[in-house]
Amino acid sequence: MALRTAAPSRSAALAASLSLACWHRPTPTPVSPVAVVPFDAYGGAIYVPAVINGDSAWLMLDTGLSRTGLDLDWARHAGIVPGPQSGEPDAPAASTAVVTTIRLGELALVHYRVALYPLTGLSEASGRLQVGLVGHDVLQHYAVEIDYRQRRVRLFDPLAYRYAGTGATVPFSADADLPLLRAQLEVRGRRPIPARLLLDTGASGLCLILTTPFAAQHGLGRVAPAIEAPIGTGLVGDLHGTIVRLQELRLGGVKVRSPTTGLGGEYKGFLARTDIDGVIGNSVFEGSRLIVDYVGRRAIVEPGPGDGSLCDFDMSGLRLAARGPGLAHIVVARAHRGRLCHPGEPERGGGDRRGRRAAADRRTRGRRGKPERRSEGPSRRRCDAPARAATRRGHDPGRAEAETTAIAEVRGGWGG
Repeated sequence: MALRTAAPSRSAALAASLSLACWHRPTPTPVSPVAVVPFDAYGGAIYVPAVINGDSAWLMLDTGLSRTGLDLDWARHAGIVPGPQSGEPDAPAASTAVVTTIRLGELALVHYRVALYPLTGLSEASGRLQVGLVGHDVLQHYAVEIDYRQRRVRLFDPLAYRYAGTGATVPFSADADLPLLRAQLEVRGRRPIPARLLLDTGASGLCLILTTPFAAQHGLGRVAPAIEAPIGTGLVGDLHGTIVRLQELRLGGVKVRSPTTGLGGEYKGFLARTDIDGVIGNSVFEGSRLIVDYVGRRAIVEPGPGDGSLCDFDMSGLRLAARGPGLAHIVVARAHRGRLCHPGEPERGGGDRRGRRAAADRRTRGRRGKPERRSEGPSRRRCDAPARAATRRGHDPGRAEAETTAIAEVRGGWGG
């Protein structure tokens, strides 16, 4: 008897086909970070907890700093002795030291050479003891994810890191080691200005600070309104210049409208540099997730800050500084007159002529049947009218002049 195998039914064949069609490769396992570190966003900067030779401290995360370093005085009190490491007779002695261990979460730096910086000026300007900074020499070995909303920094193995999100990608400039980003600056009435901006999470407050040569080259000193004031504090002390609002900053797919911008006014510190055009501050990315992929040579921002960016200028006219032991005495180190308003926004203290007249018409129309004429006074100037600027600089009556004076002292420290 011949035996014959029955053909599979159509339904069985269809089921097998569907089963094969639905099969996928296993989902890749998410890459685990090398270290996860919470941070404190004090004063707009990023401070991460660290343990240095067994002592707890807060270090500023600074992508714009070439070399990780500690405050010279703090290092001395912690028993960290400046000098070359054994077997390195040619190493610089006065400005560096070898630290036995620096721990950042799960990351441990063992026998690590650091720079020794005089950070007293930064401490006084911020009102917080500056123990040290984590710089490019450490961060460049990782893909660094800074989540501003969750206040968390994660470090990933750069070779294993894969980004699959929809954030805006900004490539690094090909001719730089540090994260130098190509941007475009919009100034009202001009063509876009290309700029090379150093990504600097150690810069807080202003969106941008542009170098003195770059500002002079592009005639940015004519931007109005403007306020003469300190635009930052660095390792070389206070940096002076002018604060303005540009029309827009474009960084890849990220756009920031009316960014507060410091224009260098002296050839001091990084303001004198010509290899970069300026720095883009930490506060541009507040509320976002910023990824600095050093191996991939790119920065990724998700979601873009847009109009929600918190980088703004303190319009109180006051600049506080801490002095004395423990930074316990707070002084008003500088006061300036004037207000830096948004382009197109009228000044405070009055009304635009047509708006004032319309308001007067509405108040009187119902009582007499027709508007009565009222004295209007001077019209309110608008911030985007350079010839009628709202603030004063130098002897121009339309701009605001900065003054350097200690006008008050408050005892008890920042919390007092």
